[in-house]
Amino acid sequence: MAGRLSDAELRRASITELRAVTDAMRSLAAVRLQQATSMLEGTCTYADVIVGALTRAIPLVGDAAARWPAEEGGNAAVLLFAPEHGFVGPFAERLAEASLAFSGPRALWVVGSRGAALLAEGGYPLAWSAAMATHTDGVAATVHRVAEALYRAAADGGLDRVDIVYGRFQPGSFPMVVREPLLPLDLTPYRDANHGEPPLTNLPPPRLVMRLVDEYVFARLARAALESFAAENAARLDVMMSAHRSIESTLEELTGVISRLRQEQITTELIELTSGTDVLRDGIAGAVRSGAG
Repeated sequence: MAGRLSDAELRRASITELRAVTDAMRSLAAVRLQQATSMLEGTCTYADVIVGALTRAIPLVGDAAARWPAEEGGNAAVLLFAPEHGFVGPFAERLAEASLAFSGPRALWVVGSRGAALLAEGGYPLAWSAAMATHTDGVAATVHRVAEALYRAAADGGLDRVDIVYGRFQPGSFPMVVREPLLPLDLTPYRDANHGEPPLTNLPPPRLVMRLVDEYVFARLARAALESFAAENAARLDVMMSAHRSIESTLEELTGVISRLRQEQITTELIELTSGTDVLRDGIAGAVRSGAG
């Protein structure tokens, strides 16, 4: 009985420690989710400003600006923004599956160690990979690294079509998987838009447009990275909340078991005490009778 009670108490202590860990992870995920969602609005505004600038700048170069990269050689890639760490439930697997669902051969570019590991374990070679930011302050540096690698590959003619895959936070439900084209960038809508008066510029128009295209691609990547960061932490928050409920249920059950075992132990001790008292009483009575005889 004592052994069973001791084992139950040790298990409860261990699960209580686990609850502290999951609660800490849940709180951290909630904070990071809030930080990412608060930054998303600014990122979207930044992209809108660049679109406005492109709309006014592209007409300066006439029909020369149609798409970027200008030529298509069949060098396609999928850029996946995946979780950096685990404890995200099936979210990482869904993203990895989505990155493989495109038709035709495509190189795999992966941001996020968890996604890279899943694809590598599945036997899918990676053309390029990098770690995903683990806090909002690191997202910009991660996006700069991705953008530089993409620009270099596009400039060298080794990449002319890119689709991005990332997660998107949905309040009240599990994050969704988003697939959208990134390159080639069709500049025709900006050239044909109602742009009004030509802007005053300090750069030659072709160079100005390419600078703005770079900024626009960066803004798209920044949004995808922030969306992915928010979705990763939303998935982790969901998993940790589920774990918290399971732990609370287990602790409640263990507390009931411990209470029952303690009661049984007390009852056993009382029975043993009563039995010992009876034996002692019978011994004393026997001794009295022997003395009287």
